Amino acid sequence: MDRINDILNSINKILSEKTSKAEDEDFTQIEETEVETPETELMEYKNDFYQMNIGSLKAIMSHSQAILDAIDDPKIKENLTESWLQGKIAITEDYMRTIHDFIMYVSEAADSISAADRPGLWENIRKKKERMGEKYKPAKPGDKDRPDPSTWKKLTK
Repeated sequence: MDRINDILNSINKILSEKTSKAEDEDFTQIEETEVETPETELMEYKNDFYQMNIGSLKAIMSHSQAILDAIDDPKIKENLTESWLQGKIAITEDYMRTIHDFIMYVSEAADSISAADRPGLWENIRKKKERMGEKYKPAKPGDKDRPDPSTWKKLTK
């Protein structure tokens, strides 16, 4: 019971923080334009997901709160003793904790690093050659430094 209350409190806190921050976010302030640029489409796409996720979190919170409000009802108590339900609640709690931790603790710096910003296969090989000099030998299949066959095939096209 305390775990459910903790989760509900966390969701409520997230919703209140995210809703108050929504006015500051660019993707929630979309203006109508006749010509849609890729940036505008991306902002609309993000706004749609934002709105759907807020709605889903509010629905989760209201359903959970309704169960907790009716906890003294004998039917509710009886239904909460179903064995399959414990598994569903445990999975839901795990998912909600994962969602909470991602939303609250993933750093903005980690979000800004994209695959395009990281060095690719050939850049890593070039750096290894520079580092090792004359001692350089390409990694053999199975070595930890060598990409798996499917990745190698994709990268060598």
